[in-house]
Amino acid sequence: MKELEYPFDSQYIIKKRKSLKKALMADGSKRLKKKIAVFGGSTTNDIVVYLDLFLLNHGIEAEFYQSEYAQYWQDAMFPSQELLDFAPDIVFIHTTNRNITSYPTVRDSKETVREMLNAEYRKFEQMWEKISQTYHCPIIQNNFEMPFFRLMGNKDCSDCHGRVNYLTRLNEKFYEYAEKTEGFYINDINYISASFGLKEWSNPSYWNMYKYAMCVDAIPEFSFNLANIVKSVFGKNKKALALDLDNTLWGGVVGDDGVDGIQIGQETGVSQSYYEFQTYIRSLKDLGIVLTVCSKNDHENAIAGLNHPEGALKPDDCA
Repeated sequence: MKELEYPFDSQYIIKKRKSLKKALMADGSKRLKKKIAVFGGSTTNDIVVYLDLFLLNHGIEAEFYQSEYAQYWQDAMFPSQELLDFAPDIVFIHTTNRNITSYPTVRDSKETVREMLNAEYRKFEQMWEKISQTYHCPIIQNNFEMPFFRLMGNKDCSDCHGRVNYLTRLNEKFYEYAEKTEGFYINDINYISASFGLKEWSNPSYWNMYKYAMCVDAIPEFSFNLANIVKSVFGKNKKALALDLDNTLWGGVVGDDGVDGIQIGQETGVSQSYYEFQTYIRSLKDLGIVLTVCSKNDHENAIAGLNHPEGALKPDDCA
């Protein structure tokens, strides 16, 4: 469904979520049926609503279990019989910087801060190990977005007492665990929140009124990113990219503008934009994505003599 393909209109999805789901459920598609347990450190209802939509669009029909508000630790460590009977295929832990139990103060020694950091991390590691032992299923864990204020200004990122520094170091511990642990995935809300705009993402009014860890407008973006992890776990990733050539891989139309009229290279602002896009596409190929073109026609012959810059995408890269 095109309305759920990136880039999408979050406001439209928020307004039309019920009709979008109705259309998806009526399209006759055969979908994987999976059970997803959501352990929330904040309100998760709307996250599940939009996650459900994006997963349906990816060919996955999900049944959800949601913990009570802020009961993620209790559900993980002391599961109810209902949760055990649910037997999730995947567990998602929705924690944010709102769930950090303690932050350093300027009065703390470096050793105290280090012990505090290790204790916070061990709480999460203990939870992951318990979930893994109980359900033997993949785990998705949010990392931490940056705080919406810097008490120490720019020094907040370099001083061990700063919250930015503390969260960054905690994130690094999460990444180290992910690197060595099969079936453990990071939902990178640190990046998503920065891309969305941390000031808007962390609007305190949504936490104060609804216990949402992010603003409502950001939830579709968040759920879309989460759905991409879930679909990859269940083998629903797309592995090919089809592109046109004219006005896509370079500026202009070979047949109309001729070889000399093509915008390519790094000489102008327009050609630089195409060059950067080509570099990105080439990186996808290095990841194993198959690149193809919608219609070659005589393009390869027309551009055979072009002087491509180092690292730019060449016609044979798109075969």
